[in-house]
Amino acid sequence: MTQKDLESIQRWISDIGSLKRVVISGKRKAHHPKYERIDIRPVQIKEQLVLQFVFHNGKQDITKNFTPSQINIKEILQEGYANLLIERLHETLTIRVTKQGAFQVHRKVSDEISGLNLEHDRKKVRILPASDEVFQVLGLSSQSGELIPRQSDKYRQVDDFLRIVESSLDSLKDEELSVVDLGCGNAYLTFAVHKYLTLKGKSVSVIGVDNKPESRVRNAEIAQKLGIARQVEFIASNISSYPVKKTSLVIALHACDTATDDAIAWAIKSEANVILVSPCCHHDLNKGLKPAGAEWDSLFRHGIVRERFADLLTDSLRAELLRIKGYKAEIIEFVSVDHTPRNLMIRATRSGIPADRSNYEELCKQWSLNPYLAQLLS
Repeated sequence: MTQKDLESIQRWISDIGSLKRVVISGKRKAHHPKYERIDIRPVQIKEQLVLQFVFHNGKQDITKNFTPSQINIKEILQEGYANLLIERLHETLTIRVTKQGAFQVHRKVSDEISGLNLEHDRKKVRILPASDEVFQVLGLSSQSGELIPRQSDKYRQVDDFLRIVESSLDSLKDEELSVVDLGCGNAYLTFAVHKYLTLKGKSVSVIGVDNKPESRVRNAEIAQKLGIARQVEFIASNISSYPVKKTSLVIALHACDTATDDAIAWAIKSEANVILVSPCCHHDLNKGLKPAGAEWDSLFRHGIVRERFADLLTDSLRAELLRIKGYKAEIIEFVSVDHTPRNLMIRATRSGIPADRSNYEELCKQWSLNPYLAQLLS
């Protein structure tokens, strides 16, 4: 990274009167930044205009305020961050830092003039407000549109899921979108995703699949009440028994144990453009998992450590199998661990380019594994 590039970025961020927000995220290969993401925005505290930094470490948010002269962008970027988004009044700068540390800058100039929100305690903008009719009928908010306190975690979970759907819109280009929610349960996501995509101007049909007949009856009644029964349908079926069909987006939130594998296998066979799966428990692999060598004995001595290791290994193998089947796959955190310990998501976008199998096969060989998902896909 050249001194000139760093000076430009420092200047763009320090020009506090024209800055709207900055997002620093991602990591370069072989680097491990202290925080997963840093959000920066100007705020006015008393009579002083400062830059508010919110550091996200995956467990909590740490907020600190600095004057422009106090920030050192070079020091932050040297930790190994890969992406910067700088939104200013008349331009948006998207910056990618390459593995070699070079900057690739894309600038989009805008004639739009919008004011800056300098409130210190600015409320977070939600994808769908709690007052939306969907949440009222689902029982997350009152008839007056106020969020019911005991439902706040569920509402936040849905909102965070919708943000990931939003980030995947570029991959959902079908003229008519089809969405399948596997293991839909009470269908909070089913209805929210339908409403969000509809508001985005999409023609969308949604199917919620759950093995409980009573869930189908309840959810169908809600669809009728919302007047969307023709667009949102519910089926009582096990995931593994539901017939494969061409689908744009497949979602599955907290499908238990191998039901997540059933959901991923179904999505791959349906050639889904986007797959968003948040796994729940991971009992299957954990049952037969043994140390790959004596050096692993200390890890397997502790039940909770063994369990969490099995969780991470299971999801890593799932992501590898998705890559082998022609998907760009990543494991991300979709909601804070403060709200649910099951906060990882596998996000996969269909590329049609199969990845090499060698890493996956070596991992299975090392641990003597034959993952259930691999059996489903064989």
